[in-house]
Amino acid sequence: MKEPLDSCTKCHRISKNLLDLKNIYTDYHNKPVQGVGSKDSSICIVGLAPGLHGANKTGIVFNGDFSGNILSNCLKSVGFIDPLEKDYPYITNSVKCYPPNNKPYISEVDNCSRFLKKEIFSMSKLRVIIALGKLSHLAVLKIYKLIPSKYIFQHGKIHKLLNNIILIDSYHCSKLNINTKRVTIQMLNNILFKAKQYKHKHD
Repeated sequence: MKEPLDSCTKCHRISKNLLDLKNIYTDYHNKPVQGVGSKDSSICIVGLAPGLHGANKTGIVFNGDFSGNILSNCLKSVGFIDPLEKDYPYITNSVKCYPPNNKPYISEVDNCSRFLKKEIFSMSKLRVIIALGKLSHLAVLKIYKLIPSKYIFQHGKIHKLLNNIILIDSYHCSKLNINTKRVTIQMLNNILFKAKQYKHKHD
């Protein structure tokens, strides 16, 4: 029987980190964080991992910190207003727990891939996956058993996966990337517009 997400301790380094954090931030979630949004949606957004003072605090993906606010505002800008709407994008992370220094090992991304696979494969209307960052890009390729060298990460690039599903690459909306202008609000909005356009073509 596969271990459920809430009790998963497969990543020993991360599990120890969460135990330590429970003593430091006693009112934080400090546990694995489930995805949010609609599984009936045609769009799935895959981030890296819960932020220490964001999802790790609130227990809600992309909530309570800088990157969460940026993503939420961008979604509103392109017309995704109500998270309860059935086509509001499903939002999740490649790694479900906060890793030390917010930097998961590749092995930890791999350990969590079974949870990401379950989420994505349960979305029967899925048409577009947006990967925020290279590690998320690689995590998506892994669940589809695709060879990374044939799908190079590049901001704005569209990769055809299987069954009319595409993967759109984007730099992550982290504070560092925004402040250094590696990615801008307009660039992120453009990614979301691309996702909506592709969705409408295949409705």
